[in-house]
Amino acid sequence: MKTFFGSQDLWDIVEEGFIAPTDTLTLTAAQKKELKENKQKDSRALYILQQAVGDVIFPRIMNATNVKDAWSTL
Repeated sequence: MKTFFGSQDLWDIVEEGFIAPTDTLTLTAAQKKELKENKQKDSRALYILQQAVGDVIFPRIMNATNVKDAWSTL
């Protein structure tokens, strides 16, 4: 999985996660774009991880809201 996430440029978001700001109204356009990209990466990586695990393992991560939490659980 680590190799696959690395090949998709997703490993950094899996390993480190990201912190979404609580106040998005004061973000610059560049910051909004970066936030959107990070959310997309996180969602894509979480989807991939959920699809990769079997039915026995899936319940352990099904309530994870981000890929870092799911990865840490596994």
